[in-house]
Amino acid sequence: MYPDELQRLPLKLEKMFYELQDRIMSDVVRRLRKTGEITSTADYQLVKVQILGNSTEFIESEIKRLTGMTDPEIWEVYDKVANKDYTRMRSAYEQINGNFVPYEENDILQQWTEAVVQQTKGTLENITGSLGFTVDMGGGKIVFTPFSQYYQQYLDRACLDVVTGSFDYNTVLRRVVKEMTASGLQTVDYASGYHSRAPVAARRALMTGVHQLTAKMNEKIAKDLHTDYYEVTAHAGARPSHAAWQGRVYNYKDLGVICGLGDVAGLCGANCRHSYYAFIPGVSARTYTDEYLEDLRRKDSEIRTYHGKRYNGYEATQRQRQMETTMRAQRANIKQLKNGKADADTIRAAQTRYLTTLHEYQGFSKAMNLPEQMERVYMDGLGRMSGGRIPRKTASALDGIAKSGKFDIMTSGARIVDTYSKKAIDFAEMYYKEIRKFSTDAKRIALNLGKKEAEIKKVKAYLFEDNSLYDPDLKEWRRFDPDCAIAQSWQRLMSGKNIQPHDRTLIGHELYEMKIKQENPEIDHQTAHELATKKYNYRKEVEEYYGNLKKRQKNKG
Repeated sequence: MYPDELQRLPLKLEKMFYELQDRIMSDVVRRLRKTGEITSTADYQLVKVQILGNSTEFIESEIKRLTGMTDPEIWEVYDKVANKDYTRMRSAYEQINGNFVPYEENDILQQWTEAVVQQTKGTLENITGSLGFTVDMGGGKIVFTPFSQYYQQYLDRACLDVVTGSFDYNTVLRRVVKEMTASGLQTVDYASGYHSRAPVAARRALMTGVHQLTAKMNEKIAKDLHTDYYEVTAHAGARPSHAAWQGRVYNYKDLGVICGLGDVAGLCGANCRHSYYAFIPGVSARTYTDEYLEDLRRKDSEIRTYHGKRYNGYEATQRQRQMETTMRAQRANIKQLKNGKADADTIRAAQTRYLTTLHEYQGFSKAMNLPEQMERVYMDGLGRMSGGRIPRKTASALDGIAKSGKFDIMTSGARIVDTYSKKAIDFAEMYYKEIRKFSTDAKRIALNLGKKEAEIKKVKAYLFEDNSLYDPDLKEWRRFDPDCAIAQSWQRLMSGKNIQPHDRTLIGHELYEMKIKQENPEIDHQTAHELATKKYNYRKEVEEYYGNLKKRQKNKG
């Protein structure tokens, strides 16, 4: 697969580990909150088991839940990789020997895929079996702490600090949350003592398997097609040592000698996004021309300056990744401070730090001429964390729109293509507020879709007006977070212009989801959502739609 495709492969798996991280942090904060009602050390000792107990069972159940989610994802990724990379060589097979066997009928490829799946599952089991947090012991000493020890020692200490009055609850809460979010979910190799963030380790495990599978497969393809040559992929922002050889054709020996195949720092090594494919001289056409590679090299070597610091292409992308990691930690910090009922000033301060980093990220990306990749931040699943402030100019403009009755803000229906960008988030929040002011939108949509107005009014109330979502962490009902894709769907449905299939799916999904909840009052939102998605998969259709638009924009550019 090509570099951009490879980069996206592990995102769902990483997201699962971030969700696990959030659930465990929320559990720690929930237990700490219980001490706020205890007035003496003696009372704490009496209820200590209730507060800190069953932590082992909780962690085990969460890991079991995660495993059930990761197994199908692993199979899907490897099947996709094997099928796509093998099928792309079909025409070459037909020209050379005609012995192309479809992937689903190719026993050898199927066996290799299964072997890599089992290997990756084993690695993930090792990761999930050694999870914890790192704790700063002072003096620069960072100690990995398994969950059982963290609950029984460090959380116990924090609870006692509150009960004894050594520190007030808000101070202890800030300390514990900062400790957890600075660490993030960690995994350790007990043999070496090396620890790393669990989502990163999971990503690495998956990509190791991808590289192993594609290597075996492409070397077999080369053998079948009687060639010893391979084309290496290329991408912007490659590390300098890789930029020197990317995009060119080599024999197998030179893949090792020149490109470092088999070396941790070389082709298909640690964090490498390159691949290599069988190439038949006289038959295959190069994907990357010399002119293209020279232009790529020139752009990557170009030095850009931001706040007095100089960056080449590779250094700029690395700085982007660092800021994305920082933002995920800051967002987790805000979430857990809210869960712990921290005081308003503490939460606002955390939100300000996040907004500062976000604006820095946007400014840096623009200065470096790099696309923002906020989907890497929002894969934490935590929703909007900025505090909900809207730029005055934009808010005023929207007020004018509301008063004028002009609803077709985006006549194309697709003005905002990156639905996870800062622009998209701001628009969604603004437009959700305006939707609540509209009085004729349900009637317009009903006419445009041939549905009953009463049904559309129910959907509007459910999506935009009512506290329809129960938050188990906050233990309260709240509105859904604004979503740019939904906002744009509603706009198109209301205006009747350029209505897309996924816009119609949105209405079907929400009506069905409400029906499930009404008929099953005990069901949680996530389960109802998943059941509705099986019949009306709005999110999948959205991703395909905006994904195609991004491709068209890229091709035009």
